[in-house]
Amino acid sequence: MVLLRKLSWLMLIIISITIGFYYKPGLPDTVDIVFTIYVLLVASLFSNNLNSIVILSTVLPYTLYTQSTLAPFLVGLGVLLQIGKIGLKRRISQALVFFATTAISILIASIFVDLYLHLAIFSLMTILIYMFLSYLFGEQSHITFDEIIYILFFVLITAIIAGLRMPPPSFALSIYPVGLWMYLRILSFKKTLKIYKSQHERFQQFREKLAALIELTNTVSQKSTVHQSLSMVAEAVSQISGYRYVLINILDRENGKIFRAAHYGLSQSEFERLKSNPPPIEYISKFMQERFKISNSYFVPQGALELPAEYVATLLNSHSDLFNEPDAWKPDDMLIVPVYSPNQDLVGYISVDAPIHGKRPSVEDVQIMELIASQVYKLLERSETYQNIVVRQPYDQHTLLLTHSAFLGVLESECQKGQPFAVAIIDIDDLTKINSQYGHETGDRIIEKIAEVLKNKTRKSDVAARYGGEEFAIILRNVSKSKAIEIIDRILDEIRKIQDTVNVTASAGIGIFPDHGSDYRSIMKYALKALEIAKKSGKDRFMVL
Repeated sequence: MVLLRKLSWLMLIIISITIGFYYKPGLPDTVDIVFTIYVLLVASLFSNNLNSIVILSTVLPYTLYTQSTLAPFLVGLGVLLQIGKIGLKRRISQALVFFATTAISILIASIFVDLYLHLAIFSLMTILIYMFLSYLFGEQSHITFDEIIYILFFVLITAIIAGLRMPPPSFALSIYPVGLWMYLRILSFKKTLKIYKSQHERFQQFREKLAALIELTNTVSQKSTVHQSLSMVAEAVSQISGYRYVLINILDRENGKIFRAAHYGLSQSEFERLKSNPPPIEYISKFMQERFKISNSYFVPQGALELPAEYVATLLNSHSDLFNEPDAWKPDDMLIVPVYSPNQDLVGYISVDAPIHGKRPSVEDVQIMELIASQVYKLLERSETYQNIVVRQPYDQHTLLLTHSAFLGVLESECQKGQPFAVAIIDIDDLTKINSQYGHETGDRIIEKIAEVLKNKTRKSDVAARYGGEEFAIILRNVSKSKAIEIIDRILDEIRKIQDTVNVTASAGIGIFPDHGSDYRSIMKYALKALEIAKKSGKDRFMVL
């Protein structure tokens, strides 16, 4: 193939040199200069659609007003100097092809004296020679119906102008650009129509596949083999989305792990390896950062995060020749599509890899995946195996702690039980200043690290929550006032040990049941009042009234 390409270059150069010696061009005049500028503008306008029509639309008006042998040279020069981001090698090859096509066509057509026959032969030879030379360089070149119509249009216009005994050049130079502009508009319309048709077909296919997926999730009974059903869903996700590898993951908060529920495309041994090394539930929070967000999902580009090898799939046939393109999917790119319950509780996620088209996802691609994720939740909800896992209190997706409203619901239930407990409200000191000075990514990291402290330094019977933007709340079950003070003091000390861009401290207020009231509102009132005093007393401390 390389040898053939080199021979093509050699052949074209020899033809061009031979023609150059044969024509022996003279010095250009004003018409030649105007013609060169005209060719340059046309070539620049048609830089992505250079073909025989461009040659005809430029050479035909020129031949009407001059018998100069400069035509091939000026066509080649105009194409070589065209405006646009075109590599030098391609410029030279296009210029040589246009030069040789024009020169040979004029030479053959000059045999015929009759003007109209001359024009017809010139047009025919231009098309044939251009197609032949383009083929030598491995470029697809074929004549479409609309091109034939425009070739006939230019030939007819030239014949009419010649029959009018040569009107002024300005007349011809206004007719041909108009014809070219109309042709360009037709090309644009056809391209738009083709895109619309492609999108329409894609949308129809998506509807059909999504309908099949919905049918699948609706026909799964609660006692059916949910693992097989999830595997079928994973396969459907691959077919609809166009990703070769699909992994469905479920958050098992009881055990603090991410369960690998089903897959498509992975080898069974690789899936079993991932299944035997479940990541901690906090693993998902690494991906769910604002900087990675696209629609309601998360695209993590290659190199953005360092992930433990035991949690990442080793893929087969993931190599692509498109990796070097700007929007190409890279080997370590990740797309995470969350699976939410109707109350926006994160219950799992779908991770996909290796798109068939080799491109990074668009917003539209992600939104399609999110529609699929909603069907995955329905399947999980309908199965006995996963129902107890996914149908739970709402959790904050950033920290995976209980949300504000869920925490108050648990607190109200604790008050009704009548057993002693304590409530602590913990507020990060100066988080607004930290965000302003060091950026929101630093603030997000601090929130995540404090959430880790609360998970690791509280008992299994205790309840931790993300109470507000910079506030956390804890229910300490079956503790005395002194024990609650001891636990909160230890937690604040652990927060001080957090290592980040800035030193981290927090303040806390404690409410005691039943000392501070018999309902959750009274307990929270005391806790928040104590927090306010701790803040006003200098921060980095706790208070209890």
